[in-house]
Amino acid sequence: MMRKSEKRAGLLLSVFFSFFVVSVSIAKVETIIGDVNLKKNPNIAINPPTTNESEIIISRNQYVISYNKKRRNPNWVAWRVDNTELGNVGRTDKFTADSDLEKYLLKDGPGEHAVKPREYFGSCYDRGHQTPSADRSETTQDNEATFMMSNMLPQTPYLNRVVWMHLEQHTRDLVHKEGKIAYIVAGPIYDQDFGKIGPNNDIQVPSKNFKVIVLLDQGQTPADITDQTETIAVIMPNLLEDGSRPDQNQDALCKSSAEDQRGGRSNDWEQYKSTVADIQKLSGVTLFPK
Repeated sequence: MMRKSEKRAGLLLSVFFSFFVVSVSIAKVETIIGDVNLKKNPNIAINPPTTNESEIIISRNQYVISYNKKRRNPNWVAWRVDNTELGNVGRTDKFTADSDLEKYLLKDGPGEHAVKPREYFGSCYDRGHQTPSADRSETTQDNEATFMMSNMLPQTPYLNRVVWMHLEQHTRDLVHKEGKIAYIVAGPIYDQDFGKIGPNNDIQVPSKNFKVIVLLDQGQTPADITDQTETIAVIMPNLLEDGSRPDQNQDALCKSSAEDQRGGRSNDWEQYKSTVADIQKLSGVTLFPK
C-alpha cells in the first residue's frame, strides 16, 4: 500500500512535469549556453521562469540568466544564496563582456555582440548587478562571474547604490544571521519608455526593476515551497532621488553619478513592497512556474 508521503511525492512530480511541459512551450528559448545543465542548475527553485520574450538562457554555477538580445539586457536573472556562497573574497570589479554570449551571437556573422563595459560610459547610468557581487564572495571565479555585462541593467545611482543595495544587504543578513536559504529572481520592467543608451543607442533602460526573494529555513528544499512560504517582492522605480525621471533630467543623473550615493535608511526598500502577481503582470515573466 502506498504511504501518504509517497502519494504526495508522486503528486509533486506529476505537477512538476506537467507544468514543465507547459513552461517550455510558452518560453521562446533560442538556445541554452553556459557550463551547467539547466535542469540541474541549483539556482532554480523548481522550474526556470518563463517569458513571452525571445531569450537566450545562460546557465552557470553562479546564476541563470534569460538574455534578451533585442533589448541587450536580461529578461530575468535567478540565483540561490546560502552561507556557502558568502565568503571573504572582495569585489573583483572586473566588468567584462560575456564571452560565451559573444561567441554565440557571432555565429551568424558580426552584426550582434555581447554588451561591453564601456558601452555604458557617458550615459551616467550605473552598471547595475542583478546577482550581486557580495552574494558570490566564496571564490574569485564566482565573484568575477557577477561582473559579466549579461548580469547588468542600466540603473540610476540612487536605485543601484541605495535602495537596491539595502535590500541586497537585508537578504544577506537573513542568510548569514538567521540561516535562511534564498531563491531570488530579479529583472527589468518596461512599462514606460525611458529610452536607450550605448554607442548604438540599443541598450534599453528599464523604468522599474523587480525582485522576488523566496526564503526557506535550513533543512527545507524547493519541494517545501508553498503559497505560505515567506516571500519578499518589490518593484523599484528607476528614478533619481527626487523622484524625477533620469531620461528627462540628464544633468541631475550625471551629477548623482559623480556623487556619493550611499546613505539613507537601511529599510527604505520596504516602501516598494509589491506582490508576485503584480510583478508578473508588469514584467511579463512567470517567476516560479510549478
